[in-house]
Amino acid sequence: MEHEQLHKIKPYLGQFREKGSEIQALYCPFCNGGRHKDKYTFGINKLTGAYNCLRGSCGEVGNLHTLGKYLGVDIVESKETYFREYRKPKKIYKKPEVKAKDISKQNIEYFQTRLISVETLIKNKITTDKNNNIMFNYYLDGEIIFIKYKIPRKPNINKDGKKERKTWREADTRPILYGMDDCDPSKPLVIIEGEPDKLVLDECGVENAVSIPSGTEDFTWLDECWDWMEQFDELIIWGDNDAAGKGFQQEAIARLDDWKLKIVKCEYKDANVLLYEVAKRKGIEEAKEEVRNHIKNATPIKKDYITNLANVKRKDYRQIKAITTGYQELDSLIGGMYGGQLVIWTGYNGSGKSTILSNIILNGIEAGHRTFVYSGELPKEDFKEWMDLQLSGSKYLTSYDCPVKKQNIPIPDSKYYNYLDAFYQDMIYLFDTEDYATDNNIISAMEYMAKREGINVFVVDNMLTMNITGQGDNNEKQAKLIIKLKAFARRFNAVVHLVAHPRKPALGQKRVDKYSVSGTANITDLADRVIGFHRLTAEEKQTPEYMGYNNVMIIFKDRKYGIFDQEILFKFDFFSKRYYTNDLERNKKYSWVKQMSKDEGIPEGFQITTSEDCPF
Repeated sequence: MEHEQLHKIKPYLGQFREKGSEIQALYCPFCNGGRHKDKYTFGINKLTGAYNCLRGSCGEVGNLHTLGKYLGVDIVESKETYFREYRKPKKIYKKPEVKAKDISKQNIEYFQTRLISVETLIKNKITTDKNNNIMFNYYLDGEIIFIKYKIPRKPNINKDGKKERKTWREADTRPILYGMDDCDPSKPLVIIEGEPDKLVLDECGVENAVSIPSGTEDFTWLDECWDWMEQFDELIIWGDNDAAGKGFQQEAIARLDDWKLKIVKCEYKDANVLLYEVAKRKGIEEAKEEVRNHIKNATPIKKDYITNLANVKRKDYRQIKAITTGYQELDSLIGGMYGGQLVIWTGYNGSGKSTILSNIILNGIEAGHRTFVYSGELPKEDFKEWMDLQLSGSKYLTSYDCPVKKQNIPIPDSKYYNYLDAFYQDMIYLFDTEDYATDNNIISAMEYMAKREGINVFVVDNMLTMNITGQGDNNEKQAKLIIKLKAFARRFNAVVHLVAHPRKPALGQKRVDKYSVSGTANITDLADRVIGFHRLTAEEKQTPEYMGYNNVMIIFKDRKYGIFDQEILFKFDFFSKRYYTNDLERNKKYSWVKQMSKDEGIPEGFQITTSEDCPF
């Protein structure tokens, strides 16, 4: 018997086949088959509605309700089927080989230099391997399931000038938290970065301390320990006071239940350094008390972002200056762009989304709004030529005879370059690198320009051309990027335009919609505005509604004014690359023309009236 809601999903799967008890889509709707276009990896159980993708880098799982939400299909299920969940089978780990001896005298002396006593080492079952390396034994229900090894000295430098590794683990063993078996769920849980720091907390009488098993960017332990951690009403995170430690804290805040989180702030690198340095000045007992006080004074996370509504300052909308798009019909519909907004632009290849966006950039600059652009597809020279064409308009272009196309091609006129550059000067900046850009590089540059230059308009074109760092699959990393960009927009009261390509259209689909954006539905859910740009097909141009137009802009979502699925029609001048809704927009003269008008005898160039579709 087939699931009663499955018929609603089928039209959105594109090509699919039915095999036994499964419906298998040609391409997974989440990863679209990945780089190699893997086929039929995405299956839906006909009876339960549970789905999963077998591609390791995707691995999406869920039920018809979650799939419907992603695809924009309303799935109404009974209580029984709504809560039916498909989960990936847990990874099978191997048990470590425990070949240990009692802790050696050398290792005891090593820990004593760090002010950690033999009693603490015995309590934590520290042992030594055959090569005298320290063994941190991770217990779960009385059984060792993970071992971390550490050399009891400073790493040696080999002949190549490389340091030997300080720590390592057995491969394919289950990563859990060090010290879990000794914790009481009725008391706060303290999660610290390293095993020696966990020993320091034990030495200082801090109960319920655990440490993470691997590096600060490896959160595989979180899934393994999630159910166990749910028992605790309070979690205290203590990361090292360095870049990696702060990154660990921020990731923990994002992924854990922040309502019960507290963060330890410490001026020293870690707990062990705190104990050692304070003991030198004040003695060991006062140092231990200092460690305990750091735990007691941990800062609740929620106090950082919760405020009393009565204390919120009201906006005076008469004082808020919107950033004009330069298009009268669009501005009257959405009121221009506002600081703090994340605007998603989408459209199929060749639809003209980058071109309409560069038109809007120029219109914003004309109104005095400085802009920073990451253009991942166009080299900076090509980007500038495109902007030159739009800024000039057909009236101030020149041309050359193209020997390949055998025709006269308009190009920017060099006699106006000084005026165009003066228009750009200190008003528009590009992210400039020959390397493959990462999201962290781009956001770091954006923060610099917002702080140092006061830039308030940012364009990221596009999401697919950057290397999104961090843990998780592509969907998870893209969702985190959206959160970062939205937080950036609010923090700096800036407008962030993000170009996001759509996934491959479903069978028979000719237009993008807000659910077409490639990746997770969080991308459009989190955005303040979602705007699509569609290049009209030859068939559409023959209809009375679209005759004489080239493109249609669809406002899929506008959180400020509650606008959904409103359309604006555009014409296009192929040679000047300008989109327009009326002749004033087509023939607009930017301020550089006024500066140039003082020069007598400047020819007005030739005027081109041909209008064609945008190829970009």
